[in-house]
Amino acid sequence: MKLPSGMGGWVKALLPWLLLACLLLVPVTGTSANVMKLIFITAVWTTTSLAWNLLGGMAGQVSFGFAVFYGIGAYTTGLLMHAGYSPYLGFLCGGILAAVASFIIGIPTFRLRGPYFVIATIGVTEAVRVVMNNLDITGGAGGYRIDEKQYNPTEHYFSAIAAVSLAFLVSSLIASSKFGLALRAIKQDEDAAADLGVKPYYAKLWVHAIAAVLTGIAGGIYARRAAFFYPGDVFAFQTGISILLMPVIGGIGTVWGAVMGGVIFGIVEEELVAKFPNIHLLLYGSLLIAIILFEPDGLLGLLQRLARLLRSKRSEDPGSNNPDQVLWGRGGSQGR
Repeated sequence: MKLPSGMGGWVKALLPWLLLACLLLVPVTGTSANVMKLIFITAVWTTTSLAWNLLGGMAGQVSFGFAVFYGIGAYTTGLLMHAGYSPYLGFLCGGILAAVASFIIGIPTFRLRGPYFVIATIGVTEAVRVVMNNLDITGGAGGYRIDEKQYNPTEHYFSAIAAVSLAFLVSSLIASSKFGLALRAIKQDEDAAADLGVKPYYAKLWVHAIAAVLTGIAGGIYARRAAFFYPGDVFAFQTGISILLMPVIGGIGTVWGAVMGGVIFGIVEEELVAKFPNIHLLLYGSLLIAIILFEPDGLLGLLQRLARLLRSKRSEDPGSNNPDQVLWGRGGSQGR
């Protein structure tokens, strides 16, 4: 039985709202604290996944430096809360300072291409981590503690859901806009995009700033919930790898791929770190290599391939002499 015309589009349009409704109802269903914590962590990771995908997936600029924005958001929120300000002001200021940092980093590094840009982002991340390890105002290597008088896990949960919803909305709007098309053109061929009127340098600067805001907000939300963090955690090279790995797992360059990667990573991360604390990075690296070699489009690409295969099998007619129907899974009148 075929769906009525346009039904598929309605399903795609309603799916995000249905998922959001389910997530908002979780606290009132009597869900355990451990499950809510898992969803919280998954939402934070998914926010960073969607943010990185704007730069790395849509514009094709592979960056290992997003831990810088994550850490800036965490420490900004912690310092402002310690000074008596609202944590939500901390989230906002953390995102703004992360955007400022993105321009400071991006103005010189976006003049580099290929592996030189990647190496530069690694160097910046390590330099910032070393500096933060030696700053007294942030507690240095000993870490920083947030003393919140009223600890409310439900409020933390809704903060994370709001952040991932914002990241999804921003990603969807950019993906369907002229700006998103410009980013994809840059990814395909930067010089050709420039010839067509796109300004690659400025486009990358702005999308980098948008991604930094979302990542900084996620870092602040994580810091408030964790209550204690240190430079070797939020500014760690491992954090940058994790942020990069999620959209690659799910499907780089696609909004739902970034979401899928964040969800899978958030759930698996808890189990891997608990059971394999010393080799989980090796497992992540092996997974990344396997995906690049066997399914570059990620898990979303694999699912789409399977869906096309099933559709083509259903549309095949063994008694038909129409080569278009056999080879393409549709009649010649529908075009190729």
